[in-house]
Amino acid sequence: MLELNSYVIYGDNGVCLVADKRKEKFAGVIREYYILKPQGNEGSTLFVPADNEELISKMRSILSKEQILDIIHSLPGEEVPWEDNNKVRGEYYNEVFEKGDRRELLLLIKTLYNHKKERKEEGKKLWTIDENAMKHAESLVYEEFGTVLGIPQEEVIDFIISEVEKAERGEV
Repeated sequence: MLELNSYVIYGDNGVCLVADKRKEKFAGVIREYYILKPQGNEGSTLFVPADNEELISKMRSILSKEQILDIIHSLPGEEVPWEDNNKVRGEYYNEVFEKGDRRELLLLIKTLYNHKKERKEEGKKLWTIDENAMKHAESLVYEEFGTVLGIPQEEVIDFIISEVEKAERGEV
């Protein structure tokens, strides 16, 4: 049973508040539902059938501050190897989003950020597939980290950079 008024990550919907658990009637069938309120989309409500194992399995607990710091501090020196084939890269992005592993998402953001920097130096932009993947990964990570750390999402990148730099200097 999910705890009411707690936060979860639900699939690709990001951070959601578990607002309620109640019976609802949809298409003439009464079932018990978890009522989720996505934090990135205040006007939205998700109804997740409490007896649907497949949908329930898409819910993950949000990380603790300690887990976030551990992940960030493990990043120095690591990056995802660059794949030149757009199709293969796109498939990889989908796998990362499907799994929802925050460390992999951070490594993806780091890799795309570095590739974007290289492209800019060449007078080029990121491919649309890469730009979209970077924005999506940032959205997922920054929303969760901001919620847990109690900081605005736009400050999360500075927090991550600061913590990575501390790790690189051996200060953690």
